Amino acid sequence: MTAVVRRIDHLMALVHDVGAAFETYTERLGLPIAWSFGRVDGWQSAGVSLGNANLELLSPQLASTTPAAPFFRHALESRGEGLFMMAFEPVDIESAAATLKERGVNVTGPLAGSRADPVGGAVVSWRNLIVDRAATSGVRTFLCQYDLQRRALVGGEGTLNVKKLDHVVIATEDLDAAAALWERNLGLKPDAALDKPLGAGFKVARLPIGDAFLELVQPVAKEGRFYQQFQERGEGMFSISIQVDDLGGAISYLQSKGVRVSEPEPGIWPGSRVARINQKYTHGVSIQLIERK
Repeated sequence: MTAVVRRIDHLMALVHDVGAAFETYTERLGLPIAWSFGRVDGWQSAGVSLGNANLELLSPQLASTTPAAPFFRHALESRGEGLFMMAFEPVDIESAAATLKERGVNVTGPLAGSRADPVGGAVVSWRNLIVDRAATSGVRTFLCQYDLQRRALVGGEGTLNVKKLDHVVIATEDLDAAAALWERNLGLKPDAALDKPLGAGFKVARLPIGDAFLELVQPVAKEGRFYQQFQERGEGMFSISIQVDDLGGAISYLQSKGVRVSEPEPGIWPGSRVARINQKYTHGVSIQLIERK
């Protein structure tokens, strides 16, 4: 099945206060700026760079009556702060729309929009294609194509020394069914799977996309940290994993900023070590740091 997407463009996290979240992510967590604070009718946002993708921090404009504002307000009120949507860059948005419709996927758009970029004032135009959640095992997704690519304003890795977005964890009740949906609809095919890695009570599949991957995770035992969190949060986008060169250095840096981070431990993928940032310090976004050797 031909892929209609080439890479993860950005992840969207809902927050109550964009300014406070942006300061946390740039000043305390040490992530480089992707774009500074800006407004579109219905919401306001700022972005931080994960190297190969961005994380958009978004909150609804309380006084706005555009359709987007109550949509985001309801989501924030019902779900709280945290990961909300994932945006992919398509190979071509028009052909992606046609292909998805041929595959029986309900889509909305392409929808056009634009705004003045906070950097330099250039007008950034985009077209979005919203994909029905039924096609992506319950994950809110859309495709976006820009006429001007965003780049990190400060450049480099940031003080946290981020390399890239490594992967996005997606929780599912049925791993095989979810993998089949992602492959049939978006063309993302699993290239590896693990059954109860390190004795954990879950199984996983890896779906490469650009220089990152989606990690589908299904609990198979009614115990353990992942099962408890799955019971609380259900299916959907679960966490993001950010690759760093030096895990120990990253942990020391965050601790120097007063951020609580777990001790390093072996990751489920060979040659990896991981640590988790406490969600109290990330405005509800579950972030894992990963080091690969």
